[in-house]
Amino acid sequence: MTRDSGIPFRVSASIIEEITMNPRRVLAALALMTTAATAASAQGVTVTLTEFKVQMSRDSVRAGRVTFQLMNSGATSHQVQVKGPDTDKTSAVINAKQAGSLVLTLKPGEYDIICPMADGSHKIAGMVAKLKVYAPAPAPPAAKKP
Repeated sequence: MTRDSGIPFRVSASIIEEITMNPRRVLAALALMTTAATAASAQGVTVTLTEFKVQMSRDSVRAGRVTFQLMNSGATSHQVQVKGPDTDKTSAVINAKQAGSLVLTLKPGEYDIICPMADGSHKIAGMVAKLKVYAPAPAPPAAKKP
């Protein structure tokens, strides 16, 4: 057998047998690999909330899917609001010593990360941070066929 590139490769008989005898198992394995690849591509930002600060594990990410891991280390309830280009999303209330998450797909630009609790008084007290979102890295050029 050959691939489109003309490079020969071998497929073992056990792989062919697995595919023909257990197609559901093969499909399940492929689904798991796709889910793992998608999860691996999501970027994580840990956001720690206290009275009255927002601390982030990083201040910049690439555009795309971002998971905000929210940790309330304070003594009162907090939330996280992400405001920026075409985005204005707020997490659920996170009680003291609890955690939560917020998953968003972000475009390039600058975002405000704030706590909107108590009619904005948490924000006024200093619960503000900035996140810069950069364009994704360009894809590598396609290999030219001879």
